[in-house]
Amino acid sequence: MHQIRKPSDPIQCVALLSDIHANLPALEATYNHALDHGAQLFLNAGDTVGYGPFPNECLDFIRFKKIISVKGDYDRKVLEFPKKKNVFEQKKHPLRIFAFQWAYEQLSNRNFQILSNFSEFEKISIGSKTLYLTHGSPLSRKAYLGPHTPQTELAMNKKLIQTEFLVTGNSHIFWKEQVDDTVFINPGSVGRQDDGDSRASYVLLSIGESIRVENFRVSYDITSLLNAVEVYNLPFVFSYMFQNGVNLEKALAALSKTEID
Repeated sequence: MHQIRKPSDPIQCVALLSDIHANLPALEATYNHALDHGAQLFLNAGDTVGYGPFPNECLDFIRFKKIISVKGDYDRKVLEFPKKKNVFEQKKHPLRIFAFQWAYEQLSNRNFQILSNFSEFEKISIGSKTLYLTHGSPLSRKAYLGPHTPQTELAMNKKLIQTEFLVTGNSHIFWKEQVDDTVFINPGSVGRQDDGDSRASYVLLSIGESIRVENFRVSYDITSLLNAVEVYNLPFVFSYMFQNGVNLEKALAALSKTEID
């Protein structure tokens, strides 16, 4: 368990990030915004790579800035690509397979190892509080915790971890909910949104005599991202996803409609 500060220290301001998806301009803008707003600690709930053109650069940034990170489902698929390629081809859309393979082939040996070494979860002690950081949920790494999650499922996750905070990613949409003495938080996506807003999403968690959870949307240099997508000859639909803050299915549907119209 990471011990960050003693209980006697001042209020902590923790930046909660997730789903960066190899979008370096969004990561840099989010980091700087959080620093300007007093962030003392940065946590990343996974899916650092996949779709975006900057997998190595994002992992370098995370290492250099000492951002505590866990492994997401896309991270895992990228790492396992050679072993799981045949399985993916039977179950996944070809563009998803392309995203896994491209990121796998780009990763340096050092960053492949760094990503491999990310754990499934981290328990982080911040003063007198404890935070559980994972990508899906403590019960399932494939889970999407959010407003539609049954209270019974939230209660089971709470019982399993016994911490004051549970931070997850995966859904790409900001959400917070308190279940008894546990605050559930999904900071949304830094790099590839699913809510129709292309700006980066993250959360500042203030921990003191009172708890404050603030969601911020941050504009970033999306032009440099789109230029890199083009330079690396990545599919145009990836650019559409970043520009419009939508997932692959919505992007394909929108582009298909445009072609029909």
